Amino acid sequence: MVPLEWACRVAGHEVRVASTPSLVDAIVGSGLPAVPVGKDIDLAGISTAGRLKSWHEQERWPDDWPVRPDRLDEGHHALLENIAGLQFTMAEAMIDDLVGYAREWRPDLVVHDAVSFAGPVVAAALGVPNVSHLWGSPGPQRIHLRGLGTEPLPGYQALFERVGAQVRAEPSAWVDPCPPGMRYPIDGAPCFGQRYISYNGQGTIPDWLFDPPRRRRVCVTWGASTSMMLGAQMVALFRQVIDAVTGLDAEVVVAMNATLRDLAGELPGGTRTLISVPLNAVLPSCDAVVHHGGAGTTLTAVAAGVPQLGITRRPEPSINGIRLAATGAGRHLHNFEIPEGDAGVALLRDEVAALLGDPSYQDGAERLRDAMAGQPTPMDTVRALENLVRPAEHTEGER
Repeated sequence: MVPLEWACRVAGHEVRVASTPSLVDAIVGSGLPAVPVGKDIDLAGISTAGRLKSWHEQERWPDDWPVRPDRLDEGHHALLENIAGLQFTMAEAMIDDLVGYAREWRPDLVVHDAVSFAGPVVAAALGVPNVSHLWGSPGPQRIHLRGLGTEPLPGYQALFERVGAQVRAEPSAWVDPCPPGMRYPIDGAPCFGQRYISYNGQGTIPDWLFDPPRRRRVCVTWGASTSMMLGAQMVALFRQVIDAVTGLDAEVVVAMNATLRDLAGELPGGTRTLISVPLNAVLPSCDAVVHHGGAGTTLTAVAAGVPQLGITRRPEPSINGIRLAATGAGRHLHNFEIPEGDAGVALLRDEVAALLGDPSYQDGAERLRDAMAGQPTPMDTVRALENLVRPAEHTEGER
């Protein structure tokens, strides 16, 4: 969302980014003004325990589940309702402070992450439009807030009742930075397609990244949120991936954060390690990338035109891998498809070798990159958002 936020500022609009305290440093690091609201919750602890433990242990879901929820079984339904409960808890932790601040500052528009339910609540409390910024499908958000019915879940309704506002089951508009080939169809509110502009945080780029590689270069990267939520649970798979790619005739670059570095321990000789270097500075020199399937990593690789192997553990990231593989720009594996030990290493090595050896993947990655580059810019999105705003029509609480 950072490029869109900056585009709003460049267009002359005032921007404030509100979040719980743990994200304030990241927001300030992006050059945007941060507003800390509410309190942090133990996302890692909540998401890996109790009723949500199976979130990270799922077997295959139907590939089109975001648009065909009727194909989900009772276990899927129960898990999605539990995930919705987590989203409601996160919103509850910030909603009072957020609405209090917003009533003082009086924004004309609220743009929010697709699963940040505090966004539509504060917009409804102020009587202004809300725009949901998503990653390819509104399906997970819609299921999280409504289950499989047509009415919002009680926990979602309670958020609006808390501030005396009418429930909003749909945003005023969606923003989707996925290239067309990776999107699901969206009905209802308008959807503004937008070019994905990579923002991977701050960092120092080493000189050797500017030198042409002497061999094919493969990047291995695992996301910060995956490290935070799963910790030691995902180290075994990460080590399998490292063992797989170091067995190929390729230069191996491992891009990770300090948390994963501490968990992973010493890596094989010959690997080059980058700690908190922006991924968009790393991938243009690479011939392939292996990653955890997160939306930011997937789309950064698409923007760089690099073939990719996504290895996913949860149903939401699996959407990214499935849609990407369907475009011909890469390959996808579910975590449960990879055997333990040497058999898993051999499978992973074959997958990466296929990316490097079959030129169709590079062709597909370049086609997808070009399709993404042809999308409207964030500045174009700002102009579309301006048309949603009617400052004189504020009706607080929509009363």
